[in-house]
This record gives sequence, C-alpha cells and structure tokens, in this order.
Amino acid sequence: MGEGPTADIVHADIDARANVIGDALLARSNAVFGPGEAKDPATLRPFIARGGKLIMYHGASDPSIPAARTIAFYRELTAMLGGEAKTQGSVRLFLVPGIHHCAGGAGPDRFDTLSALEAWVELGQAPTQIIANTRPDAPVQHQLPLCPYPQQARYSGSGQLTDERNWTCRAPS
Repeated sequence: MGEGPTADIVHADIDARANVIGDALLARSNAVFGPGEAKDPATLRPFIARGGKLIMYHGASDPSIPAARTIAFYRELTAMLGGEAKTQGSVRLFLVPGIHHCAGGAGPDRFDTLSALEAWVELGQAPTQIIANTRPDAPVQHQLPLCPYPQQARYSGSGQLTDERNWTCRAPS
C-alpha cells in the first residue's frame, strides 16, 4: 500500500474478520510514524521528574488507532511510576466516548485541554473532569464530562441525558 494520492486501502494488510492490521501494514505504519510515536512509557520519566504535566486523550471510537493501545501505554506508565496516585500527579488520560481520531463521530468532540493544563501547571489544580460539547451542527446538542482514566462518566439516573450536570466521574465497579 502506497502513501498519498496513490494509496489503495482496498489492498491494505487488514484482516476484516478480526479487524486487525497485519504485520506488513504495522511495519509500514511504524516506519512512517514510529519516530514521533512514544511506545515506551520510560521516555516520559525525565519529563515527569522535572515536574511536567501531561494530558492525554483518545477518541474511544477511533477507527485508526484503538483506544486499547493508549490505555495499555497508560497502564505501563502507571506500573513504572508505582501506582495510580503517582501517575495522576503528572499524567491524566481522558477517553472521549463516541469520537473518532481527534474529532468527529457521534460524541462530544469539543473540549478545552489547554485551559485544564494551564490550571494544572500554573495553579496546581489537576483536572478532575473536562467538559465536552457536541459540534454546533450536531443533530442533538449535549455536554458530557470527560473523566480521568480509569474513571468513567456515569449518569445520575435523573435529568436530561444531554446535560453534563447529570453525570459524575466514577471508577468502574
């Protein structure tokens, strides 16, 4: 499979039954994107040691890169740092339900990570949630809190589903 305007996804190395990319496509992806991709959580150690703060997010409906890959990276980072509390002191992962690769999809894909990061770095206020909104042209307007992993947004059981105030961030039971 080539790149650019001659790319032919029809002949890509993908097992459609299992929705898994094959070795050839994975090798090609690693060759193209590998230099900019952090696969080893240890690469963050110097950044964290200097007091750096990082907000990661991933669209839970991303058809290009499964969210499981980012979750695995985060879990490896958590193990390396010695637990969830230490990880949450420097790195927070937010899974965004219903969005694709960075944006698009049925979920609320408008949210402000920069202000959350700014408050964390400058004021010491780590983000406990980030409010996300749907696009202005979405068929149904709604808001939802994005929660730091492993927490998930849980509906309170009353009020409009489209109102973020009726949702809370909680760890899965």
